[in-house]
Amino acid sequence: MTGTTNRSRSNPLLTLQLFVLLIQVSIPLLYLRPSSSWSSIGVEIGQMPPQPQQLRNRPHPPPADESEVAGYFNGVPVTYVAASSSSPPLHSTAHCIGETFAEKSWVHRSCEYRNLCFDLEEMDFVLFRSPDEADLSEALKAHDMARGGLLTVSSALGTTVSLGGINDKWTWKEGAGGEDAGAPALEWAPRILDKELNEAYYMLPESAVLLPFHSMAAINVGHLIWDDFLPMYTLLSTFNLIDDRHHAMPLRYVLKNRDRALWATCNLRDKTLAECKGFFKKFLPLMGVEPSTMRSTEDSVLNTTTAGGGLRSRYVCGAKAAAGIGMLTDHGLKPGHGWDKRDYDLSHNAGRGPVLNEFRNWMVRNLGLDPTETVRRGPPYRIIFAVQSSKDRDRRVDFSPQIKALEQAFGSTVTIESINFADKSVLEQVRLAMESSVIVGVCGGGAVTNMFMSKGSGMVLYYSDRPSGKQHDFPARLDFDYFNNAGYARVHWMPISSMQKQTDIDVFVKLIKNEIETISHH
Repeated sequence: MTGTTNRSRSNPLLTLQLFVLLIQVSIPLLYLRPSSSWSSIGVEIGQMPPQPQQLRNRPHPPPADESEVAGYFNGVPVTYVAASSSSPPLHSTAHCIGETFAEKSWVHRSCEYRNLCFDLEEMDFVLFRSPDEADLSEALKAHDMARGGLLTVSSALGTTVSLGGINDKWTWKEGAGGEDAGAPALEWAPRILDKELNEAYYMLPESAVLLPFHSMAAINVGHLIWDDFLPMYTLLSTFNLIDDRHHAMPLRYVLKNRDRALWATCNLRDKTLAECKGFFKKFLPLMGVEPSTMRSTEDSVLNTTTAGGGLRSRYVCGAKAAAGIGMLTDHGLKPGHGWDKRDYDLSHNAGRGPVLNEFRNWMVRNLGLDPTETVRRGPPYRIIFAVQSSKDRDRRVDFSPQIKALEQAFGSTVTIESINFADKSVLEQVRLAMESSVIVGVCGGGAVTNMFMSKGSGMVLYYSDRPSGKQHDFPARLDFDYFNNAGYARVHWMPISSMQKQTDIDVFVKLIKNEIETISHH
């Protein structure tokens, strides 16, 4: 039959189609082969890659051969790389993002560095310029468009960034030294050496990510978490340095271009420095950082394991580093966190909900907890009143009427606790927040624990709605821009001035009733 004869005959078009199909199938299979890093730990084809471990205070891994450890830089193991004619010299590279082509562009920029080194003699960071980068730099200097700012290169080593978050109370007056230099003192780039590193040096583990930063106001836990930790997390995430193969190594930068530290910063006084150190020690585990490994540019130290303890090089280098967190805080260039009327003209965190949620989850994982836990749906619903959370007189409130009203309205349906979170360890604070259905408190730094509440939970934040001085003459819904854009928990705002009135207490009870109803169907 004709049909049978046709099927047995060679068909060039069919052969070509089959060949194309074979290629289409084979190419994806090539990409399904396990990578060397996966196969080395026993991951077979079809298995999921290893997930980030839930570790607490993850240490920087030492070299595979312990005998290779040549010392410890701020407690982190380093190896010694001897000068060798057979090894290529070390040079640095940069990748900078966030350019706005404006005068204050440096506030917006962030840079990722390769081979950023710390100079133990100058106590500062340095980059080593390669011949190719030197040629590019000279060409840019000679180019009219580059001098006029019309030609920009994202890999230029001298690109400046903001070392830390900006406090609007710092003056923008230009100058260097004394009281003249305010916010502009944060404009920074590592010192550039116009040569490759041909001499010996110490090297941090491949997993270490150096993070030079200037702390905006770590004397307050809210500023510490949202103006230091949040931007550092965002920086790491931006450059894909946030997985379990990397370990953050923050190093607090003490400004060298001022005679006096900026207002409200760590080095302003001995008292503020002690407060900063205390808060860092307590809360650095949230970043997965062992507190003893974080020092400043003034007290960083390399302890060698060599006989006699002498240094064989002035340089400690990190293969990976990043800096530039000016616009990555929870407020950016807004005047403040809710004290100023202008704060309410725009939102810095609109659409940033996924980042805020992942930031929360990252810190929870760093404590060894499961960030995917959701709020309990059934009774008894756990309601926590955060007491004594503020030192400010206008935010020292008595929740007795609210507690009594809830006890009468709900009985055994709820459990009510009054807790001073400041008395608890970080792990205890996070667990309490995760296990609560509703937290009631006042806004401000003391409310930072609320950010760890589980998905589907709710909070009631009381705020000072009356002027408390020349600087604070507007209802202060502090940190509203953060909480109102963190999509995993509901937030409600109530004024302090009328919280003792029965009408307000009635509204509060109905609000909690609605919260419980919402949680039960979440």
